This record gives sequence, structure tokens and C-alpha cells, in this order.
Amino acid sequence: MDKSNVKRRGVMLFNINIRPHHAHRIYAKTTNENGHTHMIKGFTRNVNGNSFDKHVHRFQGITTFENGHNHRFYGVTGPAIPLPGGAHYHKIEERTYFNYDEPLEIKHGGVWYANEERSKHDHRFKGRTYDRIGVDPFFYESNKDNESNSLTSFK
Repeated sequence: MDKSNVKRRGVMLFNINIRPHHAHRIYAKTTNENGHTHMIKGFTRNVNGNSFDKHVHRFQGITTFENGHNHRFYGVTGPAIPLPGGAHYHKIEERTYFNYDEPLEIKHGGVWYANEERSKHDHRFKGRTYDRIGVDPFFYESNKDNESNSLTSFK
């Protein structure tokens, strides 16, 4: 096994050249603006990466519906932060897009804007990703006995 591409964490070795595809769950609570908060829930976009390559993920979504409205949000996570055992997480810190303080009366979904100037607000949020998801189980199964290609090998 070529030791130049391996990092030791406890009793496990990690080949830093292996970059399996995966996504993460995101969950955060927004700041309280105008007497209400929203929840940020969803998933990051899928990328190839491991705990040591500093990869990032894009994410986007719509907050929970509170106080008669929701907000759109978009962002990019911070780089991968290794955890014991080979997993990793990412920090998230962003803001939502603006929405009106007093929601418009609309009959259908979608994004609507008023013709007149109206007061609006946004929210900040920060948190982290959870659970590496969407990982190909066949990748790990087919490589578990091949020490030079496996993500982890126990010594």
C-alpha cells in the first residue's frame, strides 16, 4: 500500500485519493426577525469527496412556512471537517432571501412581488451538516478487501 496517500486516525488508515460520491442532511434554525423564526431542512447536492480533501457542497431550498410566508435560501457549505471514524461534516452559515413583513394575498404558489414598495426582512442561519447519505454501498462492499483501494482498512 502506498503510504504517501494515507492518513492515520487511531487504528484506521484512510486512502485520501478515494473520493466517494455522497450528500448530507442539513438542519438549522434561523434568527428571530419580526417575532418569528424558520427551520432550514434539506439536503446538500451530491459531490465526490472524503474527510480530508476540503470539498464543499451546494445547497438550496425553502424554509418552513411561518407567519404566513417562507423564504428561499441558497448556499455553499464550508470545507469537510473530519470526525473520528472517518466520517465528516460541514459548517453552514448563510441568510435567507428577503420576503415581505406582511405577506401578499395570493391564490397560487410561487414567488410574487408587489408593485408598490413594501417593508421586508430576511433571516440569518448557521449550523452544520449531518449524516453522509447517498453513498454507493457497492463501492465500499467491492473495495473492503482491497487495502490499496479501500477508504478504511483496520490494522
